[in-house]
Amino acid sequence: MKNVSRIFSKAAALLLIVSAMPMEANAQEARAEAVMLYNDARELAGGQQFLDAIEMYREAYEIASSDECEDCEDIVDLIEQQLPRVYLSRASNVFQEARSGRNLDAADRSIQYFEEAAAAGDEFGDNQVSSQSRHVIPQIHYFKSVIQFQQERFEDALSSLDRAIELNENYALAYYQRAIVLNNMDRPLDEVIDAFDRAIEVGQQVGDTENVNRSQRRAGAELVYRAAQLIEQENYNDALVRLEQAERYTPNNKDVHYRFAEALNFIGEHRRAIEYANRSLELEDGGVTDRAKIYFELGIAYKGLEMIDEACAAYENAAYGEFRDPALHTMEYELECPGF
Repeated sequence: MKNVSRIFSKAAALLLIVSAMPMEANAQEARAEAVMLYNDARELAGGQQFLDAIEMYREAYEIASSDECEDCEDIVDLIEQQLPRVYLSRASNVFQEARSGRNLDAADRSIQYFEEAAAAGDEFGDNQVSSQSRHVIPQIHYFKSVIQFQQERFEDALSSLDRAIELNENYALAYYQRAIVLNNMDRPLDEVIDAFDRAIEVGQQVGDTENVNRSQRRAGAELVYRAAQLIEQENYNDALVRLEQAERYTPNNKDVHYRFAEALNFIGEHRRAIEYANRSLELEDGGVTDRAKIYFELGIAYKGLEMIDEACAAYENAAYGEFRDPALHTMEYELECPGF
């Protein structure tokens, strides 16, 4: 609006001066009417009465560009410069209303207004307004999807994201959010992971490192979560498959290595479990309680290999928090560790 106002102010002096050149009465009347309408439109736009301003600008433009309005090129030029900006200001104001109030109706209106602004930019040769308007529209569809997701309207959120991607196929954040929505819709895991893969692929293509990393972390976390569920269901081989997938996304993740150790202990692959448990310990930056579960798996592995001293040391480090009692019980009654 500030830019529009500056243009209006700069142009006002020009149009308020009546030309001294002799003109036919009809031409003088047409110019006077065009000037009056132009100035009224400028005031309306300055007061953010955009719809009335647009209508008045167009009426002034129709008169100024007619054959009756001689020497009205200056008015035509000014309207062509200013009118697309008024359309853009109207759309921007409504989008701000949508964001401040998280209002879906206002978001839909802002999409319509930006489409009209883009058309006005095309009509009057303002490529900047056209480009800016078309750039914002996918962002509004993404904005809508976030609100719909929070309202648990997942199908609507998915539709909004699909529209955003249709308008901007390089919109990495929209691909990421699409994977999140699919996951909350309980779609098959492979479909969810495929969606994260697409977000990673697009992010890499456009240099969006933030969304590449975000997608990798979330995909890895989801795979670890599913692996943990499979371990609880005693489906250890499938759990290992999911953990192998997770490791490709987040190779230096402490939880991936911890779950590997857990699953491998269940199927008796204790030496591999020790490797993964030790790697998890290297990555764990928490305190003794956070590390207790990892030491507990390390103790199980050493115990399975009948490496009693190492098992006792591991269980001693595991004797914190919820692992305290089972660790102490194992040291005292099963391993008969010295001092217990």
